[in-house]
Amino acid sequence: MSGRSTSIAITAVGGVLLAVCLVLGGFARSAALPLSPYTITNLVIGVGYLVPAAVIAWHRPRNLLVLLLFVGGVGHLLAGIGVAGVAWGAAAGWSAWLIGICGLLLGIAWKFGMGPLFALLLLLFPDGRLPSRRWRWLVWASFGSLALALAGWFVAPDALIMNLVVQLGDLAVTTAAIVSLVMRYRRGDEMVRGQILWLVLAVMVMLVLNVERAITGRGPELLLLSFVCIPVAIAIAIVRYQLLDIRLVVSRTLLYGLLIGAVLLGYVGLVALATAVLPADLATWGPVTSAIVVALALNPVRLGLQRLITQAFYGRRDNPEALAAAVGDVEDLAEVLERARTALRLPGLAVRSTGGLTIAGETRSGTQETLPLTIRGEELGHLIVTLRTGESRLHRQDAAALGMLAGPLALLLREQALADALRTSRAQVVRARESERSLLHRDLHDGLGPTLTNAAFRADAAANQLTTDPEAAATLLAEARVGIREALADVRRVVYGLRPLALEELGLVGAIREQASKAGRLPVSVSATSLGPLPPAVELAAYRIATEAITNAQRHSTGSQVRVQLTSRGEQLELMVRDNGASRPATPGIGLRSITERADELSGRTEIVAGEDGWRVTVWIPCGSA
Repeated sequence: MSGRSTSIAITAVGGVLLAVCLVLGGFARSAALPLSPYTITNLVIGVGYLVPAAVIAWHRPRNLLVLLLFVGGVGHLLAGIGVAGVAWGAAAGWSAWLIGICGLLLGIAWKFGMGPLFALLLLLFPDGRLPSRRWRWLVWASFGSLALALAGWFVAPDALIMNLVVQLGDLAVTTAAIVSLVMRYRRGDEMVRGQILWLVLAVMVMLVLNVERAITGRGPELLLLSFVCIPVAIAIAIVRYQLLDIRLVVSRTLLYGLLIGAVLLGYVGLVALATAVLPADLATWGPVTSAIVVALALNPVRLGLQRLITQAFYGRRDNPEALAAAVGDVEDLAEVLERARTALRLPGLAVRSTGGLTIAGETRSGTQETLPLTIRGEELGHLIVTLRTGESRLHRQDAAALGMLAGPLALLLREQALADALRTSRAQVVRARESERSLLHRDLHDGLGPTLTNAAFRADAAANQLTTDPEAAATLLAEARVGIREALADVRRVVYGLRPLALEELGLVGAIREQASKAGRLPVSVSATSLGPLPPAVELAAYRIATEAITNAQRHSTGSQVRVQLTSRGEQLELMVRDNGASRPATPGIGLRSITERADELSGRTEIVAGEDGWRVTVWIPCGSA
């Protein structure tokens, strides 16, 4: 059956039972009989069950709570029919057995409206499923308690012991169902917690209105109508749990409810204590003194209760220092976000890069707000905050607490970015090393190897013909000599490719001068000041950069000279190559990109300036300790 059909069927059944109950009640009123308050309460509570059942069936037809609410609503309406039938039947002269049937209907139907089935309603709330398989026993216990209540009604409806056992059974299964709700709340997500808070609010309203009946067993019967709050709250929690900020409503209700209770208990206790302690002539001062003490203690008690309730519902947002202590010295970004989210009771907390990629944490569906993560004006990413159910904007205390975490989060984000860059750099170094090894392997295998093998074969052949054909042996030895010389040339080429020989023999400045003397049409002057020993990687990079910059100037400059200057500034080598030609477009080509990449590989930086007085290429390379 579809949700619409189920909802219509529930409405139809409820309408028929309601009409019967109203007709019997109307007959009783026409006979000038007083209308029983229990007729009104059963009628209203029955409708209060069936309307939420129809609403939930329309939206969630597979939820088992629909069936339980339907059974509870029918039970209350049948109980109302039984009450009205007993009253009208006695006035109309019905037979005893017919009045007895109405009384039996009242007792049996009421058991289905309250008691164990209500415990099942709490157990299956909000999705119609058990919290886990371990709670199956409570289902059978609820049905057993219901069977015991029905048997007690048939066997001994007025027996005190039987009624006590039935009440204890109802209390046990209801308490277990409440425990299951507490566990659902602690383990549930934001949606489940919001749904359970709707039910908590309804229970608090019902308890406050019926506190006299709960303490003394007596009270205005019409206040039982507040029981309708529970099925209505169940329907709202399942269909529209985001209707409002239920946390705020429950926290305020709980705060002022506990505060009023504490004031009343404190005042009554102090008055009783003063009456017992003070002499008779001073007893009139007891209530006055008690009122003053309660008034003085009201604000501290309120602040303490508010602090506890705020921490229970909103975490540590009113205490940023405690939030910072909860995060502690954790260095993992994801762990920091999870601890902060748990401490603030937020549905979701995540960090995204400026490009929109989620780096750590997770977000939830709902309203979100974004906080920038910056260091010295540089935006590194964003903190994405998923707001609590019913909140339209980030609370100022949440914003203040998260603002305190923004700095450490930005530092962790920068640290993670640097770590990622370091891993990428190491991977590039490994790939470059393997590429160089592969190139060296290919050069040796394809070039030097065949040449030496050929020379070895010719030497062996010459040795075999040395006595029989000296002239052929001499020819073979000459060819072997040529192959060996070619192999030596290949070795020099490979060695110079790995590290120029000029660097080993002449040093950095001498190697640049030698390269400058062969550069081309423009004269090149090389000067160096206070250069100490440099690491081999820095020397090689500076030599390659200087060679590329000189070649670039020789090709494109319209000037008359090129100057190269090397300066050691602390633990940093400064290399500048400039010409005096006219200005030209600074379009980076392969050569200029190669200069920048070589400097970046050693964590250096490059500055290329095209001015009216020519081009200037300046490179700073960290040297560290040579």
